[in-house]
Amino acid sequence: MANQQLEVGVALTTSVTPVFAAGEQRDYVERLAVAADNLGFSSVWLSDRTVYPVDLARRYPAQFGGDGLDPRGQNVLEALTTLGYVAGITKRVRLGLSVLVFPFRNPILNAKMLTTLDVLSGGRLLIGAGTGWMPEEFSAMGATFSDRGPVTDDHLLAFKALCAGEPSYAGRHVAFENVAFHPPPHQKPHPPVWIGGNSDAALKRAARLGDGWHGIRLTPDETAYKSKVLAGLLARAGRAPGSVAVTLRHTLRPGAPEVDMDGLRTVLTGGYEQIASDLVRYRSSGVSTIVLSISAASTDATVEIMEKFSVEVLPRLRDG
Repeated sequence: MANQQLEVGVALTTSVTPVFAAGEQRDYVERLAVAADNLGFSSVWLSDRTVYPVDLARRYPAQFGGDGLDPRGQNVLEALTTLGYVAGITKRVRLGLSVLVFPFRNPILNAKMLTTLDVLSGGRLLIGAGTGWMPEEFSAMGATFSDRGPVTDDHLLAFKALCAGEPSYAGRHVAFENVAFHPPPHQKPHPPVWIGGNSDAALKRAARLGDGWHGIRLTPDETAYKSKVLAGLLARAGRAPGSVAVTLRHTLRPGAPEVDMDGLRTVLTGGYEQIASDLVRYRSSGVSTIVLSISAASTDATVEIMEKFSVEVLPRLRDG
């Protein structure tokens, strides 16, 4: 594991990006996507958020109250539409969803949109699949929060059936029969599906249905532990060791090191040499791709961080 390649992607819509007016979001997405394409990052990523409660900070004070995330950072663009735009302005980077909430979407239309993106991008799509976490959003979208896990499973199985050209699928939450689904995706048998989440349920879903597991904001030690749990689940599912990629989403905050309650430096903060060392530890813990949400005050500042990172960190990861 220590010598495997570590790919580094950049998130284009996150809770830590600058808060923009609508007219500024296009510039941010375009400049970051093109920079990633030119600077050697492996991929760019979109998150999925439709609506949220107007009193978000009061309902979720641990995440969005006080010194937490700015609720306005949830004002993200729609993921699939934006990814189609990004596909048209880039040539090389993979195009990822971190993550798409499957229960919100019509399964056949969702499959059509995903395979269309894969075809038009020449096979660059990576699908992070999630169950969602905010009950208020489910209510607004007309989806049921309580059975989101089984619904996600059904959606994923139906998606794979459509990609394989199977005319019928009969699940508890998704069913169709005698349909022709064209065109198939560019990638065979389908674009990689990474199951998002840190929970035991997410790891079990990854072992059963995923091509990858996509954790969020874990330390290298936590990631190594989860990787071992995943390996055990794969063995019980009869799948080969290493058949499910270990991937991660985390926040990058270069500059002054941040410390936790124990006075220890928070991972992926501080100088670029410290950040590079953190990423080497992630690689050693089994991570093959890490998606970075860059914490910065402006578009210019974000691109500047990407430029410095490409010079001071990426070569070290390639050189081992």
